[in-house]
Amino acid sequence: MNDSLAIHERLRDAQILWMTGRKHGAFLMALVALAGLSRLRYPKQTAPSIYFDRLREYHPNQLEHIARIEQQRDKKKPFQDGEAFKCTLLDLIADIILPNPPPGMCQPRKNIVIPFGSDRKDRNIEEIFYEAFRCTFVHEAKMTSDVFLTAPTPQGDVLRLTHPTGIPESWIPNLIVAIRDAPEINEAGNSERKKHG
Repeated sequence: MNDSLAIHERLRDAQILWMTGRKHGAFLMALVALAGLSRLRYPKQTAPSIYFDRLREYHPNQLEHIARIEQQRDKKKPFQDGEAFKCTLLDLIADIILPNPPPGMCQPRKNIVIPFGSDRKDRNIEEIFYEAFRCTFVHEAKMTSDVFLTAPTPQGDVLRLTHPTGIPESWIPNLIVAIRDAPEINEAGNSERKKHG
């Protein structure tokens, strides 16, 4: 099974879990699929400068901080898993947070920073997804205690900037769709469907 088809399988797992009310399991499978997509999109031989270029593009008001991180990075190391994951998340973030904006509203595309954790320190969205969601799920087999899922209200999704932070549960199916629609995954899924009729 090639990488794209394996990611499709994780997305199917995520959809099944979501449809049966297993939201945390669906989120975990979606994050696994995102990690797989990130390595298709940004393989290990990717130049590390790509990561820092993405950060500068996405967080233009954090240029000094990004420059410090870039100076400290070992240039001999290949493109790291976390760097690939964060770049891919930034590629997809608008479709995760607000895939279909109402008239007059724009998709958020840059500089999403949220007060997060018990210290309420401002953290970049890609760091939250990687460190608090992906790493906590993978290393501790549970959702971080710094987050809870919020159900939609009649007015729409709610991001609660409290501690713990409430993230809209709609981000989970949005993440699944964003990965499924990624060119690297969508093309593989279409050719697999053609093969099996």
